[in-house]
Amino acid sequence: FIQDAIKFPDLIHAAKQEPDRGFPQAQTAHDNFWDFISLTPESMHMVMWIMSDRTIPRGFRFVEGFGVHTFRLVNAEGKGTYVKFHFKPKLGLQSVAWNEAVKINGADPDFHRRDLWDSIDQGNFPEWDMGVQLFDDEFADNFEFDVLDATKVIPEEQIPVRIIGSFKLDRLVDNFFAETEQVAFCTQNIVPGIGFTNDPLLQGRNFSYLDTQLKRLGSPNFTHIPINAPKIPVNNYQQDGHMAMHARKGRANYEPNSWAGTPRESPSKGYKHFPSQETGRKAQVRSATFADHYSQARQFFISQTAIEQKHIGDALTFELSKVERVDIRELMVGHLLNIDEKLAKTVATGLGLKAMPPKAKAAVETRTDLPASDALSILKNTSGSFEGRKLGILVTDGAPAAIVQALVDGIVAAKATYEIIAPKVAGATLDDGTLAEGKQKIDGAPSVLYDAVAIVVSADGAKKLGKDKTAKDFVSDAFGHAKFIGFNAEAKPFLEKA
Repeated sequence: FIQDAIKFPDLIHAAKQEPDRGFPQAQTAHDNFWDFISLTPESMHMVMWIMSDRTIPRGFRFVEGFGVHTFRLVNAEGKGTYVKFHFKPKLGLQSVAWNEAVKINGADPDFHRRDLWDSIDQGNFPEWDMGVQLFDDEFADNFEFDVLDATKVIPEEQIPVRIIGSFKLDRLVDNFFAETEQVAFCTQNIVPGIGFTNDPLLQGRNFSYLDTQLKRLGSPNFTHIPINAPKIPVNNYQQDGHMAMHARKGRANYEPNSWAGTPRESPSKGYKHFPSQETGRKAQVRSATFADHYSQARQFFISQTAIEQKHIGDALTFELSKVERVDIRELMVGHLLNIDEKLAKTVATGLGLKAMPPKAKAAVETRTDLPASDALSILKNTSGSFEGRKLGILVTDGAPAAIVQALVDGIVAAKATYEIIAPKVAGATLDDGTLAEGKQKIDGAPSVLYDAVAIVVSADGAKKLGKDKTAKDFVSDAFGHAKFIGFNAEAKPFLEKA
């Protein structure tokens, strides 16, 4: 969103609930946020991201991670290489539709947390590949944008992401407060071999995050809290202070000292900063190399498929329709004209603007020569597999047991999960007399909670479901959200009625 770390408080204040009324909460569809954004053109690239389907993911297990900033790798000889960190989900990318997201939030506000918890609990451990984009000064000097500008990305077509490892979430926390609520992420936490660059936003975050943890966790000793503590002993002379949890022994609490048996610095193994050579003038100004605010926003937009582009237009129209001030809406459409004229017209039409506003003044003219990048699209990066997904199986008394069992066997073989949904939470008695144990009752398990659904019913069960509004919503929502719907012959009259 921003290039200057001093704007951190302004960004957060603008996005949060408006201070005089305390709402709207947990959303950006209000005047303050879009007022700030409309006056901050550097945020336009990020606006394309947050208005895309990436902000309504299927779950945490389907989300990519980015280091955002340019860091530096430093080898044993002191040679530096620029690096950007990436985390790519093994299950591929997946989002939900907006209408689906709204209904998920109403049906289960804990949907994402529950999905992650259940996956780990069932042994379907979420996993991400860890990758790096590595480049040198020559690339940095010739890249279309400044690599120290945190509002820009380096397209993977120019610098491919090199996979160097992976990480897996294979254990549940024992106590949410102790191990999740108290965790303290800090960009300044680095190890020998990883260094910072002059990325100004990164430099600001190194201070900001420490300030945050000091206030949030109440003590400079927050690194003593088990979830934040190193797994090996730390030998330094930092001690005491508010909420100290370690009782250091010995007389010396300083270095250098002449006492025997005390820790000593290790010039060969200790952390070394990269010995960069700096030239030029140091001033409190925005670098001219940071001035192009629209070109990568356009590149992101043209990299999406047609339906993804439509969703961006729909999202912008929805958000800005909640803005009361017409001048803010018009200013935002003026920015969109610098990104894509068709997108701007779509939003202007959706908002009912009487006339097209003037194009926002750009410090640098939008480049139209940047090619589309497939890595920026969700639909171009799906797994093509049902692994890790969930099937909802709606059954009634008298449903054919053979079909239910075949579905279950197929789902297990696909490394996916399922839930039995029935008119009663206890389940349903199938045609062979066995009980299909229920996980959900139909009015508590709308189809938005599943990646695909199957309706396996008896003729009498179908007739009863046809009189149930909730059951009909289960089917009509699945159809409206373009989910795969499996059904047996007896279910067809019910489907037609729904």
